[in-house]
Amino acid sequence: MDSLNKKVSLEISAGAIIKVLLILGLLFLAYLIRGVIVILFVAFILVSIIEPLVDWLKVSKIPRLASVIFIYAILLGLIAMLVFLLISPISSQLEQLRINFPVYWEKIINGLSDLSQFLSSYGLSAPAKEFLSSFQNTTLLSGGVFEKIEDFISNIVALFVTLVITFYLLVEENATKKILKSIVPIDYLPYAYQLVNRIQKQLGMWLRGQLILGCIVFILAYLGLVIIGVKYALILAIVAGFCEFIPYLGPTTSGILAVTLTFINDPAKAILVVIWYIIMQIFQHNIFVPMVMRKAVGLNPVISICALLIGATLGGFVGVILAIPLATCLIVIFSNLLEHKRAEDFKLE
Repeated sequence: MDSLNKKVSLEISAGAIIKVLLILGLLFLAYLIRGVIVILFVAFILVSIIEPLVDWLKVSKIPRLASVIFIYAILLGLIAMLVFLLISPISSQLEQLRINFPVYWEKIINGLSDLSQFLSSYGLSAPAKEFLSSFQNTTLLSGGVFEKIEDFISNIVALFVTLVITFYLLVEENATKKILKSIVPIDYLPYAYQLVNRIQKQLGMWLRGQLILGCIVFILAYLGLVIIGVKYALILAIVAGFCEFIPYLGPTTSGILAVTLTFINDPAKAILVVIWYIIMQIFQHNIFVPMVMRKAVGLNPVISICALLIGATLGGFVGVILAIPLATCLIVIFSNLLEHKRAEDFKLE
């Protein structure tokens, strides 16, 4: 009984309180400057992709500055050439889609309304028409012109700043190590260097692989849709290529979009589109992914989907794009910490 009557006292030191307040303050500061953090993270991703090319050119005795300028010129030249070649057909197809969109939307609403009535006759409820009607009135389909212009200008500025930061990090040899040296205590520097190098290597392999897969999917989708005779084949192929960066959900979304648009115009062709996208997925998962991503460690499907949902909730479209790279970084950090802990435990034994 005496032991039960003893008072349990909890002592919290002033140092612990200060640490908690400091962490909360840093988290709040990170929220305030989240735009800057996104730019720095994207620059870090670009460095992870490009730096191996710079190091490869350096082996050939080409100065680092010249290597970076050469790579930038090649990449910007390729982007400019693609824009020049694709801008006209993309603009034409987008204009056609804009003109026909109200008709397509009405057909979708009416089709879902018929489906709702059919299911209701069997005691099931499918209020899809009401949902889509309310969605049509949201700001996603409206929005002011000045707001769109402002967003466009801010995105251009952010892209320019990102490219400038990436250029500096590539030109300045060991720039990442110098930055770490200025913010990380000297006792933890070797561990920080090793961790950042591992993250960069993992990110670089994964993203270079995704770029290659995106290009392959774009080419396959475009060729198949053109042969079938689908309207807006170029736009749908570009969407398929970009959606390749969103694991699991992306290819399914692009496939549904292609089948829906084709079905509205020609139901018979929609069947061929379904067959072609299934063939693409079979080739992708059994040939292209093992061949391209053999050195890159993919994320668990559940982790990937959770990361995408969290990214969409916190950052919208940008959050979805950055969710997988950020999750890859966190997985590398946690796995590295576990390896370090196991090594310490082994030493104690």
